Amino acid sequence: MKVFRSRQDPLMDAMIIGLILSMIVMMIVTLRTEEATFIEFVTIIGLPTFFMAILLLPRPRYIIDSEYFSYRSGIFRGKIAIDKIHKIEVGKTLWVGFKPAAARKGLIIHYNRYEEIYISPDGNDNFVNELLQYSPAIKIVRSA
Repeated sequence: MKVFRSRQDPLMDAMIIGLILSMIVMMIVTLRTEEATFIEFVTIIGLPTFFMAILLLPRPRYIIDSEYFSYRSGIFRGKIAIDKIHKIEVGKTLWVGFKPAAARKGLIIHYNRYEEIYISPDGNDNFVNELLQYSPAIKIVRSA
């Protein structure tokens, strides 16, 4: 079993910190104005967003064993059978979709028929080489 930590990108850190700060400012403004619509907005949207951002602060990690690739990022966890992975795109960034990642220029893992996940291990090549040990049939596509 091999454990990989996620790279931490300053852009992602800035986005999470900016989100948290904007929620704090919005809550302070709401408390000062005491308008019901703002209070409802903060209660329904602001607090869950704030807590989700805090849950995403821990660095994601990825685990490879002989059968599965597993990921953990805050409250998100999952596992993918290595034999279901058919393609990995190296050095690309997926801006839309499921991303248990904390950096750009990571890996897009295509598995099953149409499913994909974006991760950003600390050392893309080491991660790919570890997966290829268990399934050499995986197609590797490197971005220019």
